[in-house]
Amino acid sequence: MKLPKRIQDVINKKQEFIDAARSKMESSVIKLQTKLLNEIVTNIIPELETKDGLIIESPKNYRLISALDKTYSDFQQATTKTILPQITSGTGEISKQSANYFNVMLGSDLPGKFDKIVSTADKLINMRLGLEGGKLVRGGYLQSFFDSNNLGTELKQMTSKAVTSGMDMKEYITMLSDKITGSEEYTGGLERQFQRYAYDLYQQYDASYNQTLGNEFGFRYFIYQGGLVKDSRVFCVEHNNKVWSVEEAQDWATWKDPTTGQVPSYLGYPGYSPLIDRGGYNCRHSLGWISDELAYEMRPELKE
Repeated sequence: MKLPKRIQDVINKKQEFIDAARSKMESSVIKLQTKLLNEIVTNIIPELETKDGLIIESPKNYRLISALDKTYSDFQQATTKTILPQITSGTGEISKQSANYFNVMLGSDLPGKFDKIVSTADKLINMRLGLEGGKLVRGGYLQSFFDSNNLGTELKQMTSKAVTSGMDMKEYITMLSDKITGSEEYTGGLERQFQRYAYDLYQQYDASYNQTLGNEFGFRYFIYQGGLVKDSRVFCVEHNNKVWSVEEAQDWATWKDPTTGQVPSYLGYPGYSPLIDRGGYNCRHSLGWISDELAYEMRPELKE
């Protein structure tokens, strides 16, 4: 039995929005790291003292290493200014569409306190993310993410090495470009940072929000939604478009790939939460919470 069309349409619409929002963030990140490279090439590199094409060890060059701090600090501010509004707008829309999903799912069984439950879920999930009133919460997850100086530290270390070793200027510029904007072999520095922490944000926000509402409304079953692509993980292939219980999901951390007999590295890692992390990093699947009645219709053995 398939999921009723009215419910599937709501799920599809939300996933299309999440995919579009993530693509927009990815595009912005690529533009930002290109801007950072241009700033350094324009304002730092021409000031480096060289001899016969080699960067020399001099007081001025060491001062320029320190000047990278200001350039990178400005870059961080530009990143926050560009990405934060996307996040707040995106999570707000996901909240609306998730609430609409439960509205459609519950139908005539919609509780009178529905709006209050949704409002409470909004505040809870946003605080978990480190957002309040569309602004960063001091010390929260997102502020810590935007304040991360990992790439800036790598650039300073690279430049310091270039100065002390007398690196060829052309070689230094190539290494700098590869580190910031990437190459055929390497992903750009800001892209790497966002891949580790932010590109899953919308999907995990949706999962967390839905789990909170699902708990509030007493849902015990869900459909593992998202479809399959050529390189879908075995876990997602095995679970896609099937009904599962919250109880069954608790075993996902130790789920074994039937082809290897081993727990895949994308599951069961420290901090892994089955209902939020699903198939692990970069998983595009979502959980469509459904009523007991619909779960029993779609998977009769659950009723036994």
